[in-house]
Amino acid sequence: MISIKEGWDADKRQRFEDVELHSSEDLGFSNRPYYKQRKAGIWIALILLAMVVAAVGAGGHWILSNQSAQLAWLPGISKSVSSLRERTTALEADLKEWSAKQEVLAARMQKLDGEWESRLKGVRQYAAELVAHAIQKEHADLNQRAAALNAQVDEMKSRQQADQAHLEQLEHDLASTRQDLASVKDGSSNQLAALQEQQASAHDQIASLNGLLSTDQVGFEAQKGRDEQIIPGISLHLTRMDISHQRFQGWIWLKGSGRRIWFRRQAIESPVVFYPDPGGEACELVVTRVNRKDAAGYLLIPSDSQQHFGHIASNIKSTTRAGKNDY
Repeated sequence: MISIKEGWDADKRQRFEDVELHSSEDLGFSNRPYYKQRKAGIWIALILLAMVVAAVGAGGHWILSNQSAQLAWLPGISKSVSSLRERTTALEADLKEWSAKQEVLAARMQKLDGEWESRLKGVRQYAAELVAHAIQKEHADLNQRAAALNAQVDEMKSRQQADQAHLEQLEHDLASTRQDLASVKDGSSNQLAALQEQQASAHDQIASLNGLLSTDQVGFEAQKGRDEQIIPGISLHLTRMDISHQRFQGWIWLKGSGRRIWFRRQAIESPVVFYPDPGGEACELVVTRVNRKDAAGYLLIPSDSQQHFGHIASNIKSTTRAGKNDY
């Protein structure tokens, strides 16, 4: 290695060697005074140059001392460089190994990508099949429901048509019934008028017959479940009384003929007509009041039958049949 001082000396030597010294005649100094001035300037330059050389030498010595201290660091730097080279070599090996692992990993990733792509394709295909099957099933269900709804609608339409026809028939029957009612009403009015005329005639006949027929009324009270003699030869036995409907039931015992005349659910004020003797005159039994234990009423017998029935109680009362209102 070339020191700084040797490099500077060689540089300066080359510069002084390149300087050519000429004579005074070559430099054009024709007179002596000028030549003396020129010589004095050269010496001044040489002195300045010497001063510069001394300064440069002092600086070079200082630089050389610093470079010597720096050169002492070179072995440590060499060791550091060697350590760095080893580390660099290890790093390069690690990089190569890492590159190899990256290639293996890339190959595996590529393989996995292929597998995953294949699986994803299979899953997509399976999902598409499931969706298509579900859509097909849903369409089938919708078609079935629509068919059922259409059938129900058709059935409702047919029922509505049948109901409409039935309603029309009912309206026709109602109109016919109204006409029949109107005609029956007219006929009933005519029949009612005829019946009223017949009733008036019958009342007149009954009034004339009542003038001829006279009866005796015998009052009585009968206990439930006991035989109650109203007149000799005629007894009443009550078996049941319906207070809510004012009805009764039982029988009449005719001692002379040994007959029993039954009556069931007989209403009060409604006469029970019977004939004590075959071919004889009729008698009428009328109950006017009933309760849970007994009943009360009267018996109508012909006036001329006292000799036949014998002695009658003192509560006998003569009366004549006035027609419908007596019953």
